Amino acid sequence: MQRKIFITYTILLLVGIIISGVLTLGFMKGSYIETIERTLVSNGNLVNQFVEDRIKEDSFYQIEFPELANRYAKQVNARVTFINNNGIVIGDSEIRPEQLPNIESHLYRPEVQEALNGKIGKSNRYSTTTESNYLYVAIPIIIEERIYGVTRLAFPLVEIDRLNMRLLQNTLIAAFCGAIVATILGYRYVNSVTKPIKEITQTAQKIANGDFKNRVYVKSSDEIGILADTFNIMAAKLNETISELWDKNTKLQSTLSSMNEALFAVDNGYKIILMNAVAKSLFKIDADDVIGKHILEVIRSNKLHDVLKDMLNTQSIGQKEIAIDYPETKILKIYTNFIRLDVDPNRIIGIMALIQDVTEMRKLENMRSEFVANVSHELKTPLTSITGFIETLKGGAIENEKVRNRFLDIIEIETERLRRLIDDLLSLSAIENNKFPLTREEISVNEVIMEINNMVEGLVLQKHIHYVTEIESSLPTIIGNRDRFKQMMLNLIENAMKYTPDHGVVKVLVYKKYDNIFLVVKDTGIGIPKQDIPRLFERFYRVDKARSRKVGGTGLGLAIVKHIVMSFNGDIRVQSEIDKGTEFTVRIPIIEQKS
Repeated sequence: MQRKIFITYTILLLVGIIISGVLTLGFMKGSYIETIERTLVSNGNLVNQFVEDRIKEDSFYQIEFPELANRYAKQVNARVTFINNNGIVIGDSEIRPEQLPNIESHLYRPEVQEALNGKIGKSNRYSTTTESNYLYVAIPIIIEERIYGVTRLAFPLVEIDRLNMRLLQNTLIAAFCGAIVATILGYRYVNSVTKPIKEITQTAQKIANGDFKNRVYVKSSDEIGILADTFNIMAAKLNETISELWDKNTKLQSTLSSMNEALFAVDNGYKIILMNAVAKSLFKIDADDVIGKHILEVIRSNKLHDVLKDMLNTQSIGQKEIAIDYPETKILKIYTNFIRLDVDPNRIIGIMALIQDVTEMRKLENMRSEFVANVSHELKTPLTSITGFIETLKGGAIENEKVRNRFLDIIEIETERLRRLIDDLLSLSAIENNKFPLTREEISVNEVIMEINNMVEGLVLQKHIHYVTEIESSLPTIIGNRDRFKQMMLNLIENAMKYTPDHGVVKVLVYKKYDNIFLVVKDTGIGIPKQDIPRLFERFYRVDKARSRKVGGTGLGLAIVKHIVMSFNGDIRVQSEIDKGTEFTVRIPIIEQKS
């Protein structure tokens, strides 16, 4: 800006100097020419006065005009020419007398014509006689109202041009000196004017970059000073406003970050104006800046878009539950409310949505319903049998010893089945709710397997199963609840024996690999269909319900196994093939675990 002002100032200064110089030069030139003309007229009148006096003494034609022309030319410092009333030159200070007859007639010279008409003639032209430019002044010689001739004085324009050139040089020198002085003073003035503006600009840039504490310090009482004071007031108010907005934004962000539910807001064009981190995590949004983008561009759920669109179109809010397939299959519960302007509550500018992921809740509800149904069914079956046999005994069958003993044996079996079911339910509930004893001890896998071998010996002999255990020597101990570990292995081994036909094979392998203990239970049993494997560890899930009940299964054993494995921070895998057998592999890290 300083450069622009200085350049503009310099150009205007030069233009002003040039115009002033030209006008001054023209004025001086015109004034000088007028002065010369007046001088020539005055000298011409004096010469005429002398001539008129001579004419009164002598005859006009007896006067020696060439001599008078030379004499007066020296006195008036100008060319003097005498012309009679016929236009004949009768004397000239720059022409010898013998050459006068050869001079052409001057009758039609413009200044001569005016003089012969009784006026003072003036002309500025080229002289063919002397071949030079002259300023001519012609004055009539009048005696008793008779014009005898013309006295013409001429001043060479070469002198005028020389004088004009000198004036021009002096004017240019004066203009140059004035321009230098004016430029120096102008630069200092422009600098004093632009310095506060430059300071205001720099401070404005700092404020634009976020430094709101900067202020302008200008000592001036003119408009620049007023501007600086106004700027400082504006900066202070802006700093205060930004601080308030920052504080509100910080509180808003803190509130949004502390929320457990997903929250977002869209305007009437379905462009996002607010979204918290939980919402980004819920919809698997990686982009940091989603503000201003269309909801379909960010969330890509037509169902959610349709819900918001329907609410805006019908001007109705409330809660809805929808199922989405992208980015994951989820069940969402949406609570909505309109966003209204404070200054115009009737104007709706968008919609706010609070979203709860109720997928697990719905799964748990379904599982609870299934669990209640399964428990009811599992309890009802033996209770129905027991009730039926008791009614039969009460109806008279108790008198028949053989029938009575057989019915009592069945009642005992069903009662034992109920006990096992209740025990498994209690165990599963205790494991899921971490209510089993938190004893932590060193567990020797070899000792536990040996104890289990003694426990399943009767079942092995009964079904003539080939039972094999291969345990790596020098296995490290693991830390955890010994009873739960034993229950896990016993469930897997008994489960393998129950579903392995007579004379089948059940093998238990235990070995260490990569800081993990691997426990493998393999059998040559009936196998498990592939479609059933993913649900194998669900409570009360049975591949073959009739066979499971026949062998005395409760449908909770593998669910208990899975939870015990998880308590050791391990995992369990299943491989199976129909009619060839099943293999369960448990991996437990060899580190101190929470039991």
